[in-house]
Amino acid sequence: MKAAGEGRPGRESIIWNDRDVGSRMQKLLPLVTFSPVAREKLGEVLESEHATDSFLRIEVYQGGGCACSGGFRYSLSLEKEAGTNDVVEEVGGLKVMAGKADAEMLRGSKIDYMESLQKTGFKIENPNVHVEACGCGGH
Repeated sequence: MKAAGEGRPGRESIIWNDRDVGSRMQKLLPLVTFSPVAREKLGEVLESEHATDSFLRIEVYQGGGCACSGGFRYSLSLEKEAGTNDVVEEVGGLKVMAGKADAEMLRGSKIDYMESLQKTGFKIENPNVHVEACGCGGH
C-alpha cells in the first residue's frame, strides 16, 4: 500500500494493490447455497411447474419456528419477477431472491432437502442464528 497525494494537506488518498485488497476485504458470501440433493429436487419442482425461468423467493418470518432456527420460519415460493426492493443473486444456475432485511438474515445459509418418516422437504441451515440446542429431532 502506498499513499498518494503526499504534500497536499487533506488530499491524501490510498491506493491499494491487489494483494492488499485481497488480504483486507472479506469475500461476500452468496445469499444461499444448495446441497446437491436440494438443487436436484428444486430442479424437479421447476420442471414440473413449468417454471424454469422463475425466481426462488425466500422469506423469513419471526416467531413460530423451531428453537434451532432461532424461532424463525422460512417460506419458499416461485415468482415470475423480482420486486424493486429485492436482493437477487444467481446461485448454481438458479435465480434466488429475498427482501433486503431477509437477505441480511439469510446470507450464507445452506438449503438442504431431507426425507424421513416425519418430515420431507427443504430445510434451511442458517449460520446467522445461534442457539445452544433444541429438541425438534430434525438434525
